[in-house]
Amino acid sequence: MKVSLNWIKDYIDLPADMDLKRLAYDLTMSTVEVEDTIDLAKQFDNMVLGQIKEVVQHPNADKLKVCKTDIGGGEIKEIVCGGVNLRDGMKVAVALPGAVCRWHGEGEPVEIKKSKLRGVESYGMICAASEIGLSDLFPTKEEAVILDLSDFDAPVGTPLADALDLNDIILEIDNKSMTNRPDLWGHYGIAREIAALYHLPMHQFPHFDRNVPNTSGFHVTVEDPERCPRLTGTQIEGVYVKPAPYQMQCRLWKAGMRPINALVDITNYVMLATGQPSHAYDSDHIAGHIIVRRAKAGEMLTLLNGRELPLSTDDLTIADDAGIVGLAGVMGGAKDSILPTTSKVILEIANFQAAGIRRTALRYDNRTEASARYEKAIDPERCDQALDL
Repeated sequence: MKVSLNWIKDYIDLPADMDLKRLAYDLTMSTVEVEDTIDLAKQFDNMVLGQIKEVVQHPNADKLKVCKTDIGGGEIKEIVCGGVNLRDGMKVAVALPGAVCRWHGEGEPVEIKKSKLRGVESYGMICAASEIGLSDLFPTKEEAVILDLSDFDAPVGTPLADALDLNDIILEIDNKSMTNRPDLWGHYGIAREIAALYHLPMHQFPHFDRNVPNTSGFHVTVEDPERCPRLTGTQIEGVYVKPAPYQMQCRLWKAGMRPINALVDITNYVMLATGQPSHAYDSDHIAGHIIVRRAKAGEMLTLLNGRELPLSTDDLTIADDAGIVGLAGVMGGAKDSILPTTSKVILEIANFQAAGIRRTALRYDNRTEASARYEKAIDPERCDQALDL
């Protein structure tokens, strides 16, 4: 599991002079095995936020442009670039001489140097996301697309790690070392452990008052309370599919997850914060109400990843009046989860029996971030914390 120290600081005030080696050692000796501490900013050394002042055609190459680029401090440098989306005024990631990048996102990392391309001096490189390891955070569908950072407010010349909130320490924790600690499978749990080690006060989650009369008529039926001790179903209207705020996307990426859209990302964000998985269904595609039940012989389900499964009667499922919509604790179904047209969701936050989830995930060789947590036996009261967040 990857843990962002900046995220941990939401919940505890770490001393400014905290010794990271000591922190890793103390956690390893007392609680979980910290395999590595990664200074994320180091991979962006000698990279800055720049701004293209003028784009002109390269005199000796049809596919290259010469960009007069402000790199901060009043310096304007000419950089040769083959990006297809270059324009005047565009903010970009500039790798200065000494930076390390991957050409076109492939091959071994190379050090950027002052060079001459087709007869024109070039000071550094204007980067695509894949060339600096950010393709999952800034995905593109086309090749030769330069990373456009025009929406970021940081001044020109700001170190790229600071401009993109990548100045962070990532703790890599061995999952096997916390198999018996389901409370640690989220940033809040790790923060609580650090608070206990160093006698630090915790910042509590805000409380959401949900004691509101249910006027929607929507309800949940749990037919197998042994396998599902608790499930909250919350209907939320007036939403739409769009990108999540950058800070949320960035935190997901640091923790090893790929951002998708705001409605999906917020469920993953809450899971990485609290350790409690959740799932959102498109309410317009739910027939009637939510039912938690065992699968019937011969029932089929197409998962979000496209796999079609012939279900076992041992599988616990999430269903509606028309049939199965999700494999409980493992993965949602393709036709009922978040769609491009979703405007109303049903948010499921549940507690499932660990052994049953483990059997189902192993049966279909489909272990997920959610099943990895459920099979450790999560505290049922974690549902409240996740719903509050």
